[in-house]
Amino acid sequence: MSLQKRFHTSLLKSGCIPSGSRVLVAVSGGLDSVALLTLLHHLSVPLQLHLEAAHLDHSLRPESRDDARFVAELCAGLGVHLTHERLDVAEAARQRKGNLEETARDLRRDFLLKTAQVRGCHLVALGHHADDQSETFLLRLLRGSRVTGLAGMRTINGSIVRPLLPFSRQELLDYLQSEGLEWREDLSNLDQRFTRNRIRHQLLPTLAEFNPNIRMQLVGLCEQMQQDEDFWSDLVARELSKHGQWLVDEYVLNRNGLLALPQALTGRLVRAALAEVRGDLRGITAAHTADIMMLASEGEPQGALDLPGAWVARRYDVLVFRREAPATVAPFSCELTSPGDYCLSENRILSVTLEESPLGESRSVVEFSAVSLSFPLHVRSCETGDRFCPSGMKGTKKLQDFFVDLKLTREERQNALVMIKDNEILWVIGMRRSEEQRPLPGEPVLRLEIKTKIDS
Repeated sequence: MSLQKRFHTSLLKSGCIPSGSRVLVAVSGGLDSVALLTLLHHLSVPLQLHLEAAHLDHSLRPESRDDARFVAELCAGLGVHLTHERLDVAEAARQRKGNLEETARDLRRDFLLKTAQVRGCHLVALGHHADDQSETFLLRLLRGSRVTGLAGMRTINGSIVRPLLPFSRQELLDYLQSEGLEWREDLSNLDQRFTRNRIRHQLLPTLAEFNPNIRMQLVGLCEQMQQDEDFWSDLVARELSKHGQWLVDEYVLNRNGLLALPQALTGRLVRAALAEVRGDLRGITAAHTADIMMLASEGEPQGALDLPGAWVARRYDVLVFRREAPATVAPFSCELTSPGDYCLSENRILSVTLEESPLGESRSVVEFSAVSLSFPLHVRSCETGDRFCPSGMKGTKKLQDFFVDLKLTREERQNALVMIKDNEILWVIGMRRSEEQRPLPGEPVLRLEIKTKIDS
C-alpha cells in the first residue's frame, strides 16, 4: 500500500484531522513539512480540507531566505495561502537570557497559534515523525523526565496535531523521491553541538546495532505510555478535586490526604498542583518533584522551596503553591492617642471607644480598665523576644511559643500585631489578651474592636 493511502487510513483512524477542517500547516521547507503539506493537499478534496501554510524565518542561517523563497514557491504551486514572518530569534534569546532552541520553539509556537487564529484555522499541523518521537524520548530520558514526559509527543494536543508520527523519516524520504518532489536540507541538523543531533547521529545508530528496529520500538513504547497517562490523568483529576483547592491567589493541597495516597499517585498530584499555578510544567524535573515530597513528609512543619516559575511551602498540614513567594510585610507601628478608628491594614480597622461598663469580649474585642490604662497606647508588629501573660495563665510566655501552639504560618506571624503600654503586651490583636488591666466592677471600660472596612 502506498504511503498516501496509509496516511489517509491513519488520519481516519486517529481522527486528528476531521473532514471539513481548516488546517494551518507549519512548513519549514524540510523533508517532513514538505511531505506533510503534499500528503494533506492530495486529501484536501476527498476530505474537504481548507489548507493554509505558515513559515517562520528564524534568521539563524544565511540560507534561511532561500528556504523562505522555496516555501513560497511550493505553496504557490499548490495554490495554498502562505503566511510568512521573519524574526531575529538569536536576539530574542539574548533579551530573554534563555536557551536558543527553547526560544526558537516558543516563538514558533506563538507565531503558528497567532496565525491560525487570524486565518480562522482550527488546527495547526506539525511535521514530527516517528524518528522525532524516538529522539524526543531519549532526550527526555537523558534529562531526567518522569513517565509523563517520556510519553512523548501526542498526535492530538489541543489544536496542534502531528499526523506523521506513525511514519518514519525513511518512509517520507521514499515518498518524496517517488513523487519527484524537492525539499530543503537544514545543515544545522548536522551540528553535533546540539544534544538532539548527537542523539540522532550517534546514540540511535549505536542502539540500532543492538536492535535495528529501535526507533519504532520507542515509538510503540511512547504510545503505550500515552495510554497509561490518560488513565492516570483521569485519576489525578479526581483526587486533586478531593485534596486541593484554590484560596484566592494560591493553590493548597491537604498534606495528610496527599501522603495517605499510593506513592505512584502523590508525585503526580504534586505536579498537577504545580501545573495549576504555573500553567505548564516546563523546566520542572523529577528532582523538583522529589524535593516537594521531602518537604511534605520530612523535617520541620514549615519550610519553602523556590522552583522555576513557582514557590512551594509547607505550612503544617497543607502544601501551598504560588507563582512567587508572598511579599515581605513591612513592620507596622501606630500610636493610639484617643478614642477613634485606626487603620491597621487595607481591610482592618481598630475601633477604640470608651464605655460606661463592660459589653463582653471575643477574639476580636477586648476591654480594659479605663481608670488604670491611659493613652497613648502603641500598636506594632511582633519583635524577637516578645513575651506576654496570656489570659487564664500564670507567668509569661514567649510570643514565638504562643504562635507555635496556634500553628500560625510564617505569613500569619508576619502579619500579627500587638498592643502595648509601657513595653508590656496587653493584646495579641485578634488572638489573645493579657491577664493584665482587666476592668474592676463599676469601672468605665476602654473597648477595642477589630472590624473590617466592609463592616464599618
